[in-house]
Amino acid sequence: RGRLRAGNNAVAEAPKPETAAERRAKSWSEMPSKRINSIKCADPFASNSKQYKTKFAGVFHSGGVPARLHHGAVNVRLCWSKDPVTLDYDPLLVTCAEGLLETIHPYAYASKACFGELLAAEGAQEKTLPLVSRLVPSIRAALVSSDRSVFEGGVEAVRQLSEVVGEALNEHIHVFVVQMNRKASDRDLAPKILRAMQTFEEGGGQAAYKVIKLKVPTYCSIHI
Repeated sequence: RGRLRAGNNAVAEAPKPETAAERRAKSWSEMPSKRINSIKCADPFASNSKQYKTKFAGVFHSGGVPARLHHGAVNVRLCWSKDPVTLDYDPLLVTCAEGLLETIHPYAYASKACFGELLAAEGAQEKTLPLVSRLVPSIRAALVSSDRSVFEGGVEAVRQLSEVVGEALNEHIHVFVVQMNRKASDRDLAPKILRAMQTFEEGGGQAAYKVIKLKVPTYCSIHI
């Protein structure tokens, strides 16, 4: 017991399991880059035409967005050099929406964070309402993307937009609902999609509910 026989006569000790201390030491001996090698990053040596997938990437890189990413020990967060409350959203918010199609770091994270924080800022509704029709194409493009992270970003972006502009989004809801419902069978995506549709109804009222129900017959009202 506890031993493995090798050949006819030799007896070999069974390998001992690694201790917690040994596992930690092995973990810290790895190169830090190995832990994040699944994240695509922008190539600093690529030409601008190849490096920038959207207008947002070029604007962000050149300092056109008054914000930068702060990389902490655990999390990454957005740091604004100017208070979002003081910013003109035209064309800044539209440019951030275009960046929802980005798939490489830092632009993928930055576009989503900028879009969300601008919408969460005080006075956002007044500055966002005139831009709704210009935001719709970029969000729709994110929802038809085959990239899962881009799709998820599109769902969250349209939910945030709905919270801010309410019924002003009603005439566009059908465009979003159709695309989101195509992936409603995904167990992980379904709760996010449902939450977005419920936000549409909450902000857009009965008119929004009728549009959702027409496109997604299985949808149940939040008032039931």
